[in-house]
Amino acid sequence: MFKKSLLLATLLMSSVSVWAAEHWVDVRSAEQFNEAHIDGAVNIPLKEIGSRINEITQNKNDTINLYCNSGNQSGKAETLLQKAGYKNAVNKGGIKDLAKEHNVISQ
Repeated sequence: MFKKSLLLATLLMSSVSVWAAEHWVDVRSAEQFNEAHIDGAVNIPLKEIGSRINEITQNKNDTINLYCNSGNQSGKAETLLQKAGYKNAVNKGGIKDLAKEHNVISQ
């Protein structure tokens, strides 16, 4: 009975992303990021997303919330990351829309 319970717990933990984290990534330029960004976001410009995503996570089950000015660049970043195996890369759209629900830091 104990072996069955242990096996079931192991299978359950391996199938559910219990340890997955959530990250916010601003894919705009550093200048735009410095002007205003979502509190807690990391700036990785679109052209660098593929080579720098591992700076914030190597867990391909983590949720990566992507945004830019309008949602166009973050949509491209979402596609790139999903092709690289990041299952939960999500285009959250433009910063102005996100400002309604998230704290925006302005310089």
